[in-house]
Amino acid sequence: MYLKENSKIVTQFKPTYSNDFADVSFVENCIKLWQQGEKSFTLKTSGSTGTPEEISLSREMLQWSAEHTYAALELKNEHILCCLPINKTGGFMQLIRALVWDCPIYFSAPAVNPLAELPHLDFTITSLTPHQVNSCIADSADQLTCFQNILIGGAPLAEKQAATLLQVAPNTSFWETYGMTETASHIALKNLKNKNPYFTPMQGVELSTKDDVLCIAIPELDFTITTNDMARIHTQGFEILGRADDIINSGGIKINPIELEPLVASLLEANGIKNAFYLGKKIDPLLGEKMVLVMETEPTVLNQDLLEIIKTNLPQYSAPKEIHWVQQLVYTDTGKVIRNRVK
Repeated sequence: MYLKENSKIVTQFKPTYSNDFADVSFVENCIKLWQQGEKSFTLKTSGSTGTPEEISLSREMLQWSAEHTYAALELKNEHILCCLPINKTGGFMQLIRALVWDCPIYFSAPAVNPLAELPHLDFTITSLTPHQVNSCIADSADQLTCFQNILIGGAPLAEKQAATLLQVAPNTSFWETYGMTETASHIALKNLKNKNPYFTPMQGVELSTKDDVLCIAIPELDFTITTNDMARIHTQGFEILGRADDIINSGGIKINPIELEPLVASLLEANGIKNAFYLGKKIDPLLGEKMVLVMETEPTVLNQDLLEIIKTNLPQYSAPKEIHWVQQLVYTDTGKVIRNRVK
C-alpha cells in the first residue's frame, strides 16, 4: 500500500545534524516550503555531460518517487542517514523521503567514508555512491551490516564491488538504482541478492527504446523523457549499455567504450598498471573519430607494446589508437567520470 500525502498526522519526522553539517538552513527552508505545500523545487543535474543545469521537479513527482520507493522496498519504521550533498538529487530525495515516510533523518557532512565517525548506528537505510561504497568496504565494512537497506546510485556499480558487498554484509539488502534528476532519483532498482542482472522498473513506469536510446514514461504523472542512455530491454528488466554521446563513430563503426573498459582494465592490471582511466574519443581526419586511452598519471613502468597488447585482445577495430596522459581525471559529485573529448 502506498503512502498518501496528508492521510496521516506527521509525528515521527525529526531532522538532526552532525556538528560539521553546513546546510542546516537549506534543509530547514526546504522543510518549511514542503509543509506549506510548495508545488515545485529546483535542483541541479550532475554535470556528467557538461555544465550542470537547473531542473524543476514537481511536488507530485517527488511524492511519487518517495511512495514508490517505500512500496518497492517494503519499508516500515525507517531511520534515514543522509550523507550525500543535500542540494543534489541523492541527498535532497533523502529529505523528501523522510517527510513523506514520516520518519527521523540524520544529516552528516558528505564524505568519502560517511560511516567512519557516526555518533551511533541505529539507522535502517541510507544512499551511497559507488565511490563511497569502496571506502566503506575498505574501512567500515562492519558498519554496513547495521543497515537493513542501502541504495547505491549516481554512477555504475562494478561487478567486483557488488560481489564484495554481498560477502561483507550478507544480511543487508543492497539496491543498485537507475534514474536521473529529471525523474527525482531512481525509476528502477536492482537487488544485488537476486540472480536477475537487470534493473526492474518500479510500478507505474513504462519503458521503450528509440534507436537503442531509453525512453521513460510515467502515465499517472503525464511524464515522458528520452534519456541519453543506450539500453536493451528484456522480459526480466533492462540493462544500460552506456551513454549515447559517449559512442565513438570510428570510420562508420560504432564503439561503446563502456562495454570495452572492463576488458581494458584487466589488460592494464595484467601489465602492472592500476591507474584510473577511461576510453575517450578524438577527432580524426580520416576516421571522423578515433578511440583513445585517457590515463591518469603516466606509470613508472610502461610496456611500450601496450597498445598492441590491447589491440590483440579486443574485438577487431575496437582498440584505442593512442594513449593520452592527464594529471587527474575529473569526476562528478557522485563519482562518475567526465569524459572530455581529447584535443
